Amino acid sequence: MNDATYLTSPTATGGGSEVLRGARVNLRVIVALIFREAALRFGSSPFSYVWTLIEPAALLALLLFARVYIKSVNPAFGDSSLVFLLTGLVALRAARAIIGKGSTGIAANRALFAFGAVKPPDTVIARTILEFTIYLIILTIFFSAAQVIMGQAIITDFPGFMLAMLLIMFFCISMAMFNATVGALVPLWKSLWKMMAMPLFITSGVIYVPAQMPPDFLNVIIWNPFLHCVEALRSSSYLDYTSVYSPHYLLGFAVTVLIISLSIERLFRNEIIRSKNDDDDEDDLI
Repeated sequence: MNDATYLTSPTATGGGSEVLRGARVNLRVIVALIFREAALRFGSSPFSYVWTLIEPAALLALLLFARVYIKSVNPAFGDSSLVFLLTGLVALRAARAIIGKGSTGIAANRALFAFGAVKPPDTVIARTILEFTIYLIILTIFFSAAQVIMGQAIITDFPGFMLAMLLIMFFCISMAMFNATVGALVPLWKSLWKMMAMPLFITSGVIYVPAQMPPDFLNVIIWNPFLHCVEALRSSSYLDYTSVYSPHYLLGFAVTVLIISLSIERLFRNEIIRSKNDDDDEDDLI
Protein backbone atom coordinates (compact mmCIF):
# COMPACT_ATOMS: atom_id res chain seq x y z
CA MET A 1 0.00 0.00 0.00
CA ASN A 2 1.51 3.32 -1.06
CA ASP A 3 1.44 6.52 1.00
CA ALA A 4 -1.46 8.07 -0.96
CA THR A 5 -3.62 4.99 -0.47
CA TYR A 6 -2.82 4.92 3.26
CA LEU A 7 -3.68 8.57 3.79
CA THR A 8 -7.11 8.15 2.16
CA SER A 9 -7.94 4.82 3.75
CA PRO A 10 -10.71 4.56 6.39
CA THR A 11 -8.17 3.42 8.96
CA ALA A 12 -6.07 6.56 8.56
CA THR A 13 -8.97 9.00 8.53
CA GLY A 14 -11.33 7.22 10.93
CA GLY A 15 -9.55 8.42 14.06
CA GLY A 16 -9.71 12.07 13.05
CA SER A 17 -13.38 11.89 12.11
CA GLU A 18 -14.22 10.23 15.42
CA VAL A 19 -12.48 13.01 17.32
CA LEU A 20 -14.36 15.69 15.37
CA ARG A 21 -17.67 13.89 15.84
CA GLY A 22 -17.03 13.59 19.56
CA ALA A 23 -16.08 17.27 19.79
CA ARG A 24 -19.30 18.31 18.02
CA VAL A 25 -21.41 16.16 20.34
CA ASN A 26 -19.61 17.56 23.39
CA LEU A 27 -20.12 21.13 22.16
CA ARG A 28 -23.84 20.53 21.66
CA VAL A 29 -24.08 19.09 25.17
CA ILE A 30 -22.36 22.13 26.70
CA VAL A 31 -24.58 24.57 24.74
CA ALA A 32 -27.69 22.69 25.86
CA LEU A 33 -26.48 22.76 29.45
CA ILE A 34 -25.87 26.51 29.23
CA PHE A 35 -29.50 27.10 28.17
CA ARG A 36 -30.69 24.74 30.89
CA GLU A 37 -28.60 26.56 33.50
CA ALA A 38 -29.96 29.90 32.31
CA ALA A 39 -33.55 28.66 32.63
CA LEU A 40 -32.90 27.36 36.14
CA ARG A 41 -30.88 30.44 37.13
CA PHE A 42 -33.51 32.98 36.14
CA GLY A 43 -36.67 30.95 36.58
CA SER A 44 -39.92 31.87 34.92
CA SER A 45 -40.09 35.45 36.24
CA PRO A 46 -38.65 38.31 34.12
CA PHE A 47 -37.70 40.04 37.39
CA SER A 48 -35.04 37.37 37.93
CA TYR A 49 -33.05 38.83 35.04
CA VAL A 50 -33.16 42.30 36.59
CA TRP A 51 -32.23 41.03 40.05
CA THR A 52 -29.27 39.13 38.63
CA LEU A 53 -27.85 42.45 37.43
CA ILE A 54 -28.73 44.39 40.58
CA GLU A 55 -27.44 41.94 43.17
CA PRO A 56 -23.73 41.78 42.20
CA ALA A 57 -23.73 45.45 41.17
CA ALA A 58 -24.84 46.83 44.55
CA LEU A 59 -21.31 46.94 45.95
CA LEU A 60 -20.02 48.72 42.86
CA ALA A 61 -22.83 51.28 43.03
CA LEU A 62 -21.91 52.02 46.65
CA LEU A 63 -18.29 52.53 45.63
CA LEU A 64 -19.35 54.88 42.84
CA PHE A 65 -21.51 56.89 45.26
CA ALA A 66 -18.66 57.19 47.76
CA ARG A 67 -16.18 58.39 45.16
CA VAL A 68 -18.52 61.01 43.63
CA TYR A 69 -20.09 62.44 46.79
CA ILE A 70 -17.52 61.92 49.55
CA LYS A 71 -14.86 64.48 48.75
CA SER A 72 -12.57 63.42 51.58
CA VAL A 73 -11.75 60.12 49.87
CA ASN A 74 -8.01 59.91 49.31
CA PRO A 75 -7.38 59.07 45.63
CA ALA A 76 -5.40 55.90 45.16
CA PHE A 77 -4.47 56.74 41.58
CA GLY A 78 -4.89 60.46 41.09
CA ASP A 79 -8.12 61.61 39.48
CA SER A 80 -8.72 58.09 38.20
CA SER A 81 -9.03 56.55 41.66
CA LEU A 82 -12.57 55.40 40.91
CA VAL A 83 -11.40 53.50 37.83
CA PHE A 84 -8.52 52.07 39.87
CA LEU A 85 -10.76 50.79 42.66
CA LEU A 86 -13.55 49.75 40.33
CA THR A 87 -11.36 47.61 38.07
CA GLY A 88 -9.58 46.01 41.01
CA LEU A 89 -12.69 45.22 42.99
CA VAL A 90 -14.79 43.98 40.09
CA ALA A 91 -12.02 41.75 38.71
CA LEU A 92 -11.45 39.95 42.02
CA ARG A 93 -15.12 39.87 43.03
CA ALA A 94 -16.26 38.58 39.64
CA ALA A 95 -13.53 35.94 39.36
CA ARG A 96 -14.28 34.48 42.79
CA ALA A 97 -18.05 34.59 42.25
CA ILE A 98 -17.78 32.90 38.84
CA ILE A 99 -15.50 30.20 40.25
CA GLY A 100 -17.84 29.70 43.19
CA LYS A 101 -20.88 29.25 40.98
CA GLY A 102 -19.07 27.09 38.44
CA SER A 103 -17.68 24.74 41.08
CA THR A 104 -21.24 23.70 42.07
CA GLY A 105 -22.00 22.45 38.56
CA ILE A 106 -21.37 18.78 39.35
CA ALA A 107 -23.40 18.74 42.57
CA ALA A 108 -26.30 20.63 41.00
CA ASN A 109 -26.55 18.38 37.94
CA ARG A 110 -25.82 14.97 39.40
CA ALA A 111 -29.04 13.50 38.00
CA LEU A 112 -27.94 14.26 34.44
CA PHE A 113 -24.99 11.87 34.61
CA ALA A 114 -27.35 8.97 34.04
CA PHE A 115 -27.33 10.13 30.41
CA GLY A 116 -24.14 8.93 28.80
CA ALA A 117 -23.58 12.13 26.81
CA VAL A 118 -23.31 14.34 29.91
CA LYS A 119 -20.03 14.26 31.82
CA PRO A 120 -19.10 16.15 35.04
CA PRO A 121 -16.71 18.58 33.27
CA ASP A 122 -19.53 19.61 30.91
CA THR A 123 -21.68 20.84 33.79
CA VAL A 124 -18.84 22.87 35.30
CA ILE A 125 -17.92 24.46 31.98
CA ALA A 126 -21.56 25.32 31.15
CA ARG A 127 -22.26 26.94 34.54
CA THR A 128 -18.97 28.86 34.51
CA ILE A 129 -19.56 30.24 31.01
CA LEU A 130 -23.08 31.35 31.98
CA GLU A 131 -21.87 33.16 35.11
CA PHE A 132 -19.01 34.75 33.18
CA THR A 133 -21.47 36.04 30.59
CA ILE A 134 -23.62 37.56 33.34
CA TYR A 135 -20.65 39.39 34.84
CA LEU A 136 -19.49 40.52 31.41
CA ILE A 137 -22.88 42.17 30.92
CA ILE A 138 -22.55 43.80 34.34
CA LEU A 139 -19.07 45.05 33.43
CA THR A 140 -20.37 46.55 30.20
CA ILE A 141 -23.25 48.35 31.93
CA PHE A 142 -21.20 49.80 34.77
CA PHE A 143 -18.18 50.76 32.73
CA SER A 144 -20.51 52.55 30.32
CA ALA A 145 -22.23 54.33 33.21
CA ALA A 146 -18.90 55.28 34.79
CA GLN A 147 -17.69 56.64 31.45
CA VAL A 148 -20.74 58.91 31.21
CA ILE A 149 -20.49 60.10 34.82
CA MET A 150 -16.74 60.65 34.82
CA GLY A 151 -16.44 61.87 31.27
CA GLN A 152 -13.50 59.59 30.48
CA ALA A 153 -13.04 56.28 28.71
CA ILE A 154 -12.73 53.27 31.00
CA ILE A 155 -11.43 50.75 28.47
CA THR A 156 -8.51 52.28 26.59
CA ASP A 157 -7.21 49.06 24.99
CA PHE A 158 -10.15 47.08 23.65
CA PRO A 159 -8.13 44.21 22.05
CA GLY A 160 -6.18 43.88 25.29
CA PHE A 161 -9.45 43.91 27.23
CA MET A 162 -10.90 41.09 25.10
CA LEU A 163 -7.75 39.00 25.52
CA ALA A 164 -7.85 39.61 29.27
CA MET A 165 -11.49 38.51 29.41
CA LEU A 166 -10.73 35.29 27.53
CA LEU A 167 -7.84 34.49 29.85
CA ILE A 168 -9.89 35.24 32.95
CA MET A 169 -12.72 33.03 31.68
CA PHE A 170 -10.31 30.16 31.03
CA PHE A 171 -8.77 30.66 34.48
CA CYS A 172 -12.24 30.59 36.06
CA ILE A 173 -13.11 27.36 34.25
CA SER A 174 -9.88 25.76 35.48
CA MET A 175 -10.35 26.85 39.09
CA ALA A 176 -14.05 25.91 39.07
CA MET A 177 -13.11 22.45 37.83
CA PHE A 178 -10.45 22.13 40.53
CA ASN A 179 -12.83 23.24 43.29
CA ALA A 180 -15.58 20.94 42.02
CA THR A 181 -13.38 17.83 41.90
CA VAL A 182 -11.22 18.41 44.98
CA GLY A 183 -14.17 19.76 46.95
CA ALA A 184 -16.14 16.59 46.25
CA LEU A 185 -13.29 14.37 47.43
CA VAL A 186 -12.05 16.59 50.29
CA PRO A 187 -14.98 18.50 51.86
CA LEU A 188 -12.56 20.56 53.95
CA TRP A 189 -11.38 22.30 50.79
CA LYS A 190 -14.66 24.18 50.49
CA SER A 191 -14.09 25.79 53.90
CA LEU A 192 -10.47 26.56 53.10
CA TRP A 193 -11.51 28.25 49.86
CA LYS A 194 -13.85 30.58 51.73
CA MET A 195 -11.17 31.34 54.32
CA MET A 196 -8.85 32.44 51.50
CA ALA A 197 -11.12 35.39 50.62
CA MET A 198 -9.35 37.97 52.78
CA PRO A 199 -5.76 36.85 52.01
CA LEU A 200 -6.58 36.95 48.30
CA PHE A 201 -8.07 40.43 48.68
CA ILE A 202 -4.91 41.67 50.39
CA THR A 203 -2.51 40.07 47.90
CA SER A 204 -4.43 40.83 44.69
CA GLY A 205 -3.57 44.54 44.49
CA VAL A 206 -7.15 45.78 44.74
CA ILE A 207 -6.35 48.88 46.82
CA TYR A 208 -2.71 49.48 45.88
CA VAL A 209 -0.44 49.50 42.85
CA PRO A 210 1.50 46.21 42.91
CA ALA A 211 4.41 47.62 40.89
CA GLN A 212 5.02 50.18 43.65
CA MET A 213 5.28 47.59 46.41
CA PRO A 214 8.63 46.61 48.00
CA PRO A 215 10.42 43.91 45.99
CA ASP A 216 10.21 41.34 48.80
CA PHE A 217 6.43 41.72 49.01
CA LEU A 218 6.01 41.81 45.23
CA ASN A 219 8.02 38.60 44.84
CA VAL A 220 5.44 36.85 47.03
CA ILE A 221 2.17 38.25 45.62
CA ILE A 222 3.32 37.87 42.01
CA TRP A 223 2.49 34.14 42.30
CA ASN A 224 -1.16 34.94 43.05
CA PRO A 225 -3.14 34.34 39.81
CA PHE A 226 -5.94 36.62 41.02
CA LEU A 227 -3.41 39.46 41.06
CA HIS A 228 -2.90 38.89 37.34
CA CYS A 229 -6.68 38.94 36.78
CA VAL A 230 -6.84 42.36 38.46
CA GLU A 231 -3.79 43.64 36.59
CA ALA A 232 -5.16 42.29 33.29
CA LEU A 233 -8.25 44.47 33.62
CA ARG A 234 -6.27 47.51 34.73
CA SER A 235 -3.78 47.15 31.90
CA SER A 236 -6.62 47.78 29.45
CA SER A 237 -7.96 50.71 31.49
CA TYR A 238 -4.87 52.95 31.70
CA LEU A 239 -2.54 54.23 29.00
CA ASP A 240 0.38 54.79 31.37
CA TYR A 241 -0.22 52.10 34.00
CA THR A 242 2.86 50.17 35.14
CA SER A 243 1.55 46.61 35.32
CA VAL A 244 3.00 43.35 36.62
CA TYR A 245 0.43 41.41 34.57
CA SER A 246 1.81 38.32 32.83
CA PRO A 247 -0.63 36.65 30.41
CA HIS A 248 1.84 33.79 30.01
CA TYR A 249 1.81 33.05 33.75
CA LEU A 250 -1.99 33.28 33.98
CA LEU A 251 -2.40 30.99 30.96
CA GLY A 252 0.24 28.54 32.24
CA PHE A 253 -1.33 28.43 35.70
CA ALA A 254 -4.80 27.83 34.24
CA VAL A 255 -3.59 25.07 31.91
CA THR A 256 -1.74 23.32 34.75
CA VAL A 257 -4.73 23.48 37.10
CA LEU A 258 -7.09 22.27 34.37
CA ILE A 259 -4.89 19.27 33.53
CA ILE A 260 -4.68 18.33 37.22
CA SER A 261 -8.43 18.78 37.66
CA LEU A 262 -9.37 16.70 34.62
CA SER A 263 -6.97 13.97 35.70
CA ILE A 264 -8.51 13.87 39.19
CA GLU A 265 -12.01 13.86 37.70
CA ARG A 266 -11.22 10.98 35.37
CA LEU A 267 -9.55 8.89 38.08
CA PHE A 268 -12.23 9.47 40.71
CA ARG A 269 -15.30 10.12 38.56
CA ASN A 270 -17.56 7.65 40.34
CA GLU A 271 -16.59 8.94 43.78
CA ILE A 272 -17.12 12.56 42.67
CA ILE A 273 -20.56 11.79 41.22
CA ARG A 274 -21.60 9.90 44.38
CA SER A 275 -20.33 12.68 46.64
CA LYS A 276 -23.05 14.02 48.94
CA ASN A 277 -21.64 17.52 49.31
CA ASP A 278 -24.31 20.22 49.36
CA ASP A 279 -24.77 22.57 46.41
CA ASP A 280 -23.42 25.54 48.35
CA ASP A 281 -22.77 28.55 46.14
CA GLU A 282 -22.95 31.27 48.78
CA ASP A 283 -21.16 34.36 47.54
CA ASP A 284 -18.28 35.91 49.41
CA LEU A 285 -18.39 39.51 50.50
CA ILE A 286 -15.17 40.22 48.62
